[in-house]
Amino acid sequence: MKTNPTLRRTSRTLFLLFLFCALSVQLTAQNADKKINETSTKTNKGNIIRGVVYDTDGLPLIGATVRNLQNQSGTVTNNDGVFTLAGTKESVRLLISYIGKKPQEIRATTGKSIKVILEDDNSALKEVVVTGIVTKKKDTFTGSSATFSGEELKSVGVQNPIASLKTLDPSFNVLDNDLFGSDPNRLPNIEIRGKSSMLGMRDELSEDPNQPLFILDGFESSLAAIYNLDINRIASMTILKDAASTAIYGSKAANGVVVVETVKPKAGQLRLNYSGSMDVSFPDLSSYNLMNSEEKLRFEQMMGKYTSNNSIEEMISYDNIYQKRLADIQSGVDTYWLSEPLRTGINHRHSLYVDGGSEGFLFGLGVNYNGVEGVMKKSQRDVMGANIDLTYRVGRLQFTNKFTAQQTKTDNPIVSFSEYAAANPYFKKYDEEGKVSKLLDNNRIEGAVGNPLYNDSQNSRNEGKDLMLSNFLIAEYSPITDLKLRARFGLTHTNSKGDNFISPDDTRYETVNILKRGSYGHSEMEQTRYEGEATAIYAKVLKEAHRFNVALGANISEQKSLTQGYSASGFPSGDFTYPSFSNGYTEGGRPSYYESVSRSVSAYMTGGYSLLDRYLMDVSYRVNGASVFGSNKKYINTWSVGLGWNLHNEKFIRDNLRFINYFKIRGSVGNPGNMNYSSSMSLTTFRYSYAAYNYFGLSSVLSQLGNDDLKWQTTLDKNIGLDLTMFNNRLVLTLDYYHKTTDPLLIGIGLPSSAGLTSYNTNLGKQISKGFTGIVQYYIFRDFNKRLTWSVRGTIRLASSKLDGIGNALEKLNKYGQSRSTVRYYDGADPDDIWTVRSAGIDPANGRELFIKKDGTYTYDFSYDEEVIVGNTRPNAEGTIGSNFGYKGFTVGATFRYRMGAETFNNAVYSKVENIGMAGLTKNQDKRALYNRWQKPGDIAQFKNIADATNTPMSSRFVQKENTLSLESFQIGYEFDPQLAGKLGISGMRINAYMNNIFRLSTIKEERGTSYPFARSVSLALSFTL
Repeated sequence: MKTNPTLRRTSRTLFLLFLFCALSVQLTAQNADKKINETSTKTNKGNIIRGVVYDTDGLPLIGATVRNLQNQSGTVTNNDGVFTLAGTKESVRLLISYIGKKPQEIRATTGKSIKVILEDDNSALKEVVVTGIVTKKKDTFTGSSATFSGEELKSVGVQNPIASLKTLDPSFNVLDNDLFGSDPNRLPNIEIRGKSSMLGMRDELSEDPNQPLFILDGFESSLAAIYNLDINRIASMTILKDAASTAIYGSKAANGVVVVETVKPKAGQLRLNYSGSMDVSFPDLSSYNLMNSEEKLRFEQMMGKYTSNNSIEEMISYDNIYQKRLADIQSGVDTYWLSEPLRTGINHRHSLYVDGGSEGFLFGLGVNYNGVEGVMKKSQRDVMGANIDLTYRVGRLQFTNKFTAQQTKTDNPIVSFSEYAAANPYFKKYDEEGKVSKLLDNNRIEGAVGNPLYNDSQNSRNEGKDLMLSNFLIAEYSPITDLKLRARFGLTHTNSKGDNFISPDDTRYETVNILKRGSYGHSEMEQTRYEGEATAIYAKVLKEAHRFNVALGANISEQKSLTQGYSASGFPSGDFTYPSFSNGYTEGGRPSYYESVSRSVSAYMTGGYSLLDRYLMDVSYRVNGASVFGSNKKYINTWSVGLGWNLHNEKFIRDNLRFINYFKIRGSVGNPGNMNYSSSMSLTTFRYSYAAYNYFGLSSVLSQLGNDDLKWQTTLDKNIGLDLTMFNNRLVLTLDYYHKTTDPLLIGIGLPSSAGLTSYNTNLGKQISKGFTGIVQYYIFRDFNKRLTWSVRGTIRLASSKLDGIGNALEKLNKYGQSRSTVRYYDGADPDDIWTVRSAGIDPANGRELFIKKDGTYTYDFSYDEEVIVGNTRPNAEGTIGSNFGYKGFTVGATFRYRMGAETFNNAVYSKVENIGMAGLTKNQDKRALYNRWQKPGDIAQFKNIADATNTPMSSRFVQKENTLSLESFQIGYEFDPQLAGKLGISGMRINAYMNNIFRLSTIKEERGTSYPFARSVSLALSFTL
């Protein structure tokens, strides 16, 4: 087996770096001691106070503020963390502070040197904004952002950081997947402040065009990498929401940015940090309302399934089938199929991190494991990871290297949960011998009915394996106190493989030629991403009144992706599951191969200015180039401007409204872009075809028409907001209103059949989105001396969108969707609107549906020309309500999620109450099909004649307004007293218990998780440090 060259080079470089750093540890430590001694020697003259300020990693803090509290004089530390300050007395009080650190007040004596260590302050994370390029003070930042520490993420749950972020911030929306529920191998769909793009403009390798950009330790990352990231490795997660905070990322930031910072090693003696948790997940079937065996047979009889007008022989056959099933029911057969593929999932997570080092060399070594058992049998996700963090500092130069290896193994059930839900309850699972029968029934009228349990017992498999290797190298140099030069280089390599084998004994092949039974599919994806960046950052405070910072930088990146695969058919029975046993490729099939390369280059500038910490301004500008767009439109400029006003620093607020602790008004405007699209979207492409092979050889067929003038999609993003804290920091309020215009949109317009293609990518129309988000938190009790806190918290999100300038360009798409969905694209309409014909209900006289035309008249005849907007799937308001209580190490908290005013097209009603033809009677159905349908004249019913098996068109009768309330998170925990923990030989220990998604109340009855059910979970977590 050949070793991957990239992996070999990366491993060699890492080893040499580690060896070099290890050899330098002792020398660096000696130099550090020498520097302190030299400083002490020089401190014997005059009323001068000298000292060195370090962080807990043992690294000097450059630019820490040192203030004499007696005469208000001050200074900042230099590149070595050293400061000198004139003292008026022999003994003075100093206040030493630094962004992200706990301020420390100490007493110092003139003529003597002091050493100060500032500890990390998790609460101080709220005081800074980590953009991934520069770190800014929250007080002087004009953008809309939210930062959450790793501890805050774990206060909600330990399953994954995405789920925690959804609970903590209203702008971060994880869309429910009603099809795949809690499937552990499905990545979530995420939006920040709604959609900015139309779906469908992507290939199998590109991201969702509405997905935010993820930044991990300063480098672009993927949703999968963040989703799989061990939550114990996370130091903080920051959501950048508006143009002032995201435009620095230029063409990739229109959907918002999520910045993730991982834990860094700390200086000192060797420490061992362990965190472990165990989850118990159990399926949630509360949304299902299926018939039992007696109800189903009675429903089939009322639908006329067991009657025939063809012949007496057929009538007798039907009657025999009915009598056999009736006898089985009377003998007690009532199979509950839903429970058969399910289990209680036992999941466990372990994280171990060892760190330590000196001022000059820090190291951290970590391993982690996350084993997830889905609530369906044969559903599994195992994530194993390891990371090495190294920091080496010599003089003013610092190197940081982060290496991560992560392997993910997945197993998926072959039989969908929907097949169990469709199985009729009057069938027996086992035959007379107690074995799983292959067929539930087989008669000449209905044919063969397969047993999903039999299919599940075969040696079929659906499995995958991913391996991700990443190495981030960062070099920083500070030639002077106020200037930092930084170079970064990142390399990420991902390899994914998938295998899907269906046994030839599967019942789906019951009527298939024996030489074509069974199938095997193999897919493989390899992706390599390079990213390099150089940045110069300058920050200065002049006369304690003018605070400004500026960063100049350039970035290059390249991503190469390759997918290939093949499928084969025709396998013998038994353990012959490999492709070499197949009879050949699937009919008409051949191996697939797809390669794409995406490159981008950019240069940027970002700066901020603060006058007296009252009047604030942020600006950014970026020039972007990318290969995704047309050759005539390769480059674009993105920009942003933000203004802010710290009213709490105004004298009229300080003197007259002393109950206000913090009050900032801010606004921003900018035009970030979006390039989550197919890398070949603007290119004319051909595919080779053997079907058109001729005398001249292999032919090529046009598969995509290019567009050299395809423009970038940018969004004009406007935001206004306020941050308010009052009553001794007991009331905290954050409000934001945004207005986003994406112009132009990238869409695929339909082409006539004579063109030989179905669509053409172009720029057309615009989408306008606006909304409001709010967060309010109030501390009922807040006594730090007694270690007592009790707070309540609420969030809210309101949003709406509309399209404009599209005209009839998407008419073909709208026509195609008329009988398939309720989504349409028209000017002035919201993309989330529900389009269908209005219904007046079921006529009590005859059981037929009565429709309402646009002019208000009634008719029995359905016409798509009468479609109107009958609702919107987006809720009028959505958010969370929660409370947290803490007392002397004991904590308890709960968070509820509410959704109000959303309309939904109830597919369970549409397909399992009506639209049940004779073929549909072979499947189990919703109870409402039996009890709520019209049966005789005069019945007031919601659903049509029970004997009517004709298809029912989509109408407003199936649209229902939904309000929901769910318990998203409940947590109870205890942090052991340090003295008690010390007796156990550990420096800190905490235990937590969680419950997530325990219940959900809804005003409608709709099936959720049709292919994979939703789950509820209970977790127990333990963490300690040695």
